[in-house]
Amino acid sequence: MPLAKANLGFPRVVSAGTTVSISTVTASAGVARTQYIRSIIVFNSTVGTANTDLTQQVQIYMVPGSAGVVGTATVGNALARVSLASNDTFFFEPQYPLTLGNTGDSIQVFNEGTFNAGAATNPINVVVVGDREA
Repeated sequence: MPLAKANLGFPRVVSAGTTVSISTVTASAGVARTQYIRSIIVFNSTVGTANTDLTQQVQIYMVPGSAGVVGTATVGNALARVSLASNDTFFFEPQYPLTLGNTGDSIQVFNEGTFNAGAATNPINVVVVGDREA
């Protein structure tokens, strides 16, 4: 299985109160291209925002696809919940890569914002580091 040695994506902005699929397995010529996730980097940038001293709560999910369609993040597929201080960066680096092998499998991130008694409304930036089959 040759690897593409390609970027899995650029940083994605996740607005407060939203869940975003930051990496999703797609099919090429009807064949799913397995992804190997080595790291997920989350950054709470407060530069230029009104909330420069509030902590952001972030949840990371590994979501199985459903009949080839991106599934829904639930408590059953949560991997981590982290509190990020202003201008802080979090590195989620499992010892072995997370493997997404079926069309629709995804890594999703939820920026809690004001959910769960939170007060922060800033967006966060997220990037996935890894590789996929060629």
